[in-house]
Amino acid sequence: MESLKDFVKLYGHLDGPLRKDKEYVIALYDNWASDKLANEKYIVFSEVGTFGGKNFILSYFFGGAAALTLLVLLFFCVGFCAFIKGRRIEEESYIQKLKY
Repeated sequence: MESLKDFVKLYGHLDGPLRKDKEYVIALYDNWASDKLANEKYIVFSEVGTFGGKNFILSYFFGGAAALTLLVLLFFCVGFCAFIKGRRIEEESYIQKLKY
């Protein structure tokens, strides 16, 4: 049970697109008294993609976060390669610098 008034519970789906020349019947059952909780009930039709809602801004946000992560990874890889360039692994001073 959700305590906030803006809670949305999605239920049901249609297989295929809605057609304007076809009649649809929706059966509604009033299973709880929403007026006692100062809530309202609505029927909302929405279109979703394969993985859920079509929120393109969120996909751009995740793409930007992935690009930023890649840049940080490249920065550390280049820094590590610059640190070990020209050094000999057998030298004691090199091994001491790599310890934590």
